[in-house]
Amino acid sequence: MSHESESVVLTLVMPVDVEDALLETLLDHPDLAPGFTSQAVEGHGQRVHFIGTAEHVRGRAAYSRMQMVVPRPDADTLLTLLRERFATSRVFFWMVPAIASGRLA
Repeated sequence: MSHESESVVLTLVMPVDVEDALLETLLDHPDLAPGFTSQAVEGHGQRVHFIGTAEHVRGRAAYSRMQMVVPRPDADTLLTLLRERFATSRVFFWMVPAIASGRLA
């Protein structure tokens, strides 16, 4: 188990139309994002941008969420890079401390 106090969990949430480009950007920078998970999620609320009538009727929008545990400096560098490439793409992020991470084996 790692006890790096500098590690954070970086979460990125984006509309599905941005997912492939953002995924490719992460894969192009294995030094900053050596591993991550992605998951289909749904957005709810007043700030959610609906695409098409079906999402309006259902009241939720299709989004993708990507999460990774990385050192804080790498997360900051990655966010700077993503801001340059996806500044108008409605990508939301949050970062929280990672108390511990590692493999069980």
